[in-house]
Amino acid sequence: MTPMGKQDKIFEEGNLSGLPFTFNQEVTEVFEDMINRSVPGYRTSLRLITLFTKHYYQSDTTCYDIGCSLGASSLSMLQAKKDVKIIAIDNSEAMIEECKNRFQNLPQSQSIQFLQQDVMEAELDNASIIVLNYLIQFLDLEQRERLFDKIFSALLPGGILILSEKIHYKNSFESNRIFRTHHKFKSINGYSDLEISGKRDSLEGVLITEPEEDHFSRGARAGFKSSTKILSNLNFRTFIFCK
Repeated sequence: MTPMGKQDKIFEEGNLSGLPFTFNQEVTEVFEDMINRSVPGYRTSLRLITLFTKHYYQSDTTCYDIGCSLGASSLSMLQAKKDVKIIAIDNSEAMIEECKNRFQNLPQSQSIQFLQQDVMEAELDNASIIVLNYLIQFLDLEQRERLFDKIFSALLPGGILILSEKIHYKNSFESNRIFRTHHKFKSINGYSDLEISGKRDSLEGVLITEPEEDHFSRGARAGFKSSTKILSNLNFRTFIFCK
């Protein structure tokens, strides 16, 4: 699978349009660069998906990559097991079309199906692994509860949910400290202050974070018997929920 390699310059002049952030064709073309330069520990989280797929995948079951974007999590699962079957879902037409282009020549291409669909309407069933990477933060609170319930119902006993999210702290001092450090992280990766503020403005009201405790509580309400934080990088977390 060959990445596009296009550099993210969407907010080079700030957010002049004033429009909210969407996963359109423009974002799709630079998404790999954007997430690598914006999310600390992103590549490590993908390696963890491979590791946990090797351990938790059950034969003759389905793995789901919900909010798959360009299929990085799907690829991580494909690399873990030869017999893995994956359904990857995203509501962005641009993302799904690019996924189909990228995966069509892979030897494992018959093992994965890409669906353009609202994740709240997707049918999930017979799952041993469900990956939910950086999606919950784009849903309203009621949808977050319903999606967790749906995921729990779809998982077989012993199945897992792998969840990655941006979080905030209840303590405002700590939140501001981490916010400034994350700003520096993006600056080191080549983003200007104008680009950082432009993207932040476009995400206002679109990406809504929660404290990590809220994710644990939601998992318990859904019925998961255990939940564990497996990766922590600045204000980004990866959790595993076991049924």
